[in-house]
Order: sequence, then structure tokens, then C-alpha cells
Amino acid sequence: MKQLLFLFFFIISFGLQVAHAEFLNLGAAEIIMLLVVGFFALTFVIGFVFLCLYLIRRVKSAKNEK
Repeated sequence: MKQLLFLFFFIISFGLQVAHAEFLNLGAAEIIMLLVVGFFALTFVIGFVFLCLYLIRRVKSAKNEK
């Protein structure tokens, strides 16, 4: 299921980037750069959210042990 969700997200993001690049008359290299930068930005945001959730759970468990 995770793979299908990732594939769906990739197809949607690739389609949006291609449409955006075609609108601005960009080449293939710019499309690839947009995809890579977008992927890294998204992974950074998701990683930050998971880090916050992990730290919140860790603080809650530390309070329960006291």
C-alpha cells in the first residue's frame, strides 16, 4: 500500500512539474531539478514532523515514569 501511495504521489508531482515547466518553456534539466528539490523539501518537512512527534511521545513517556 505504501508503494502505491508513493507511486501515486510521484505521478501527480511529476505531472504538475511537467505542466509548470511547459508553461514556462523549461527544458528537461530544469524539470529534473524541480523534482529533486521538491522531493528533498518534502522529505525535510515530513522528517521534521516525525521528529516532533517522536519528541512529544518521548516527553509523555518520561512524565509517566516519574
